[in-house]
Amino acid sequence: MTEASPPRPSRLARRVLVALLAGLTMSCAPSYTLVTTAPDEDLKNETFQYRKWVREGVDPDTVVVALHGFSGASIDYENLATHLLKEQPSSAVYAYEVRGQGRDPKKERRGDIDDPENWSVDLLTFTSLVEKKHPNAKIVWFGESMGGLILSHTYREQIEQGLKPPCDAIGISSPVVAIRDDFPAWKKELVRGLSKVAPKKRISLETLAGGQEVQMTEDSFHSEQSETNSWHVERHTLRLLVTLGDMIEEMPECAESFAVPTLVLHGGKDFFTEADDVKTFVGHIPETTYSTRKFYPEGHHLLMYDTGKEKVISDIAGWLGELRK
Repeated sequence: MTEASPPRPSRLARRVLVALLAGLTMSCAPSYTLVTTAPDEDLKNETFQYRKWVREGVDPDTVVVALHGFSGASIDYENLATHLLKEQPSSAVYAYEVRGQGRDPKKERRGDIDDPENWSVDLLTFTSLVEKKHPNAKIVWFGESMGGLILSHTYREQIEQGLKPPCDAIGISSPVVAIRDDFPAWKKELVRGLSKVAPKKRISLETLAGGQEVQMTEDSFHSEQSETNSWHVERHTLRLLVTLGDMIEEMPECAESFAVPTLVLHGGKDFFTEADDVKTFVGHIPETTYSTRKFYPEGHHLLMYDTGKEKVISDIAGWLGELRK
């Protein structure tokens, strides 16, 4: 396979590049640093915050570039990153705020996505900057839920363009790989049809679920997050939900493109995805690719914050350790 020249970054990508580069040149902190960079006023709306967890005085050999999930934030990786700083100080975690979610600097874009291709631009740009900061480290893309959708599609797009793998390994927690069987086809088509007429019309996840409570961990529900998380987005646009639906349905094709070590973690009580669907998804990963599936029968969607989080985080750390061998 011949390697094609990488696409020239868009003006938006270059803006993000400039803004993030300013933050990456700052010194590492012993635990994590929240970096907000806005060189001038016109860049604020395209400058995304991120957190980094890097042991002071250590040049990491493995860097996790982490993407949070739907209605999440970069702080969602604190449990994992804190464990790694203590147990694997040669690992580092960089997690940025995903466009269109609750810490998007452009407030009117929260709960929306202007162009889903920008998700890939953001990930590739941020990865490039992290690589410049740590040129000798392995780069691991790790995504939770929606973050897994974004990295899977970005990876596939790069491979289909004839480019080399954009990361050295992939980790996905609670992947959403199929539309639930009990979600009626008529409702999916209704949402799609309405999105063409009123793409910016907003609905809540609970409304989409027919009023059913969406359980996220053993003792928390999605509807409760607005009371505890300042970054929670109550309602999302129809075009964002349709975009996610399309990405979900294409996940098997994404898996077929994976050519780097892959870890998939999922719970037996995940509201969004059946365990058998995840097993089928993993089955699409080529046999020549080293893949690992970890299943937690009592686990819900937010595995790293559920009652079994210690086991989940230990398994992720163990997998990262295996990558060093």
